[in-house]
Amino acid sequence: MQGGVSRGNEAEQGKAKAASARDRGELHVHLNGAIPAPIIREILADEATELPPGFLIERDLLRNTPCQSLASYLTPWQALRLFPKKRENLDRISSAVFAGFVENGVRFVELRSSVLYLAHLQNCSPTQALEYLIESTRHAAHCHGIRRGLILTVTRGDYGAVCLSTLLQAYQDLGEPKDVVGLDLAGDEEIAYPSELPSLFRKAKDRFGLGVTIHAGETGRVENVRAAVELFGADRIGHGTAAGKDPHLLDKLGKQDICIEVCPISNRLTGAVPFDEAHPLQEFRRFGVPFVICSDNPAIHQRGLVDDQTIALDEGLTASDLDQQYEVAKRYSFIRDLD
Repeated sequence: MQGGVSRGNEAEQGKAKAASARDRGELHVHLNGAIPAPIIREILADEATELPPGFLIERDLLRNTPCQSLASYLTPWQALRLFPKKRENLDRISSAVFAGFVENGVRFVELRSSVLYLAHLQNCSPTQALEYLIESTRHAAHCHGIRRGLILTVTRGDYGAVCLSTLLQAYQDLGEPKDVVGLDLAGDEEIAYPSELPSLFRKAKDRFGLGVTIHAGETGRVENVRAAVELFGADRIGHGTAAGKDPHLLDKLGKQDICIEVCPISNRLTGAVPFDEAHPLQEFRRFGVPFVICSDNPAIHQRGLVDDQTIALDEGLTASDLDQQYEVAKRYSFIRDLD
């Protein structure tokens, strides 16, 4: 078995302890996947949130063993998308999430969030929701001494173009705040998106100078990685594991200097990389494809970026690669003027 995610192994703990002193940059982490479970339970109780039928907190909230499918891995989001309804609970979330980053030595982070679901929950306009998110995460980042940028996430589906336009209008309404540094496309890769969506991403990139990162190749479709590059103008690829089996695509990614956001623990839990196969990290290195280790949904895994970097050593990363990760993250970050 390649790169297991079991806990308690003494050798793994030793490597994690040695790695914990490093400064880190985090380029692929979802806000609602980074909320500690105790905070989730407190907020659900405080807001008297009714969970979906059949959803059990004890069984369905965390994901730290391999799942049957990506859909199974995403079960926690049946509850995660139901809060916060209160402005003060958004602040509680931000504070807890950034405290977790501090514990993992994160010096700067690009945090992903879907502002539209927040607008729905807090019964406000998308512009107000984006303003709340900016203010809440800005305060938490300042208190914890971390640089942060926000990446606005659009979900695949029939309304992807409308959602992107709505997000960009909110961004403009607030005067194009520097807090927002990029755009992301996420969701089930088997779901189609409007034909105009790629051009809208490219136009936003050109007009506003926003970085573009696309979740692609997480479910085995190489074509999605190629589309992310050729159609969406992606600067980075989220996960991109399927590209490891296509030498021509790897060569293209290397030559165009497109960075892969590698999430080792998540990749195993979702089945993006089966446990009986080597992680494509080694192929990325061989073809000169830049990559950065990320945590994806650390609280849902009950792990952190330290653990992902430690697991990456078992997946084929060298000690030298790990030493370079902070500088690689700075180089490919959408946050400007990182020192």
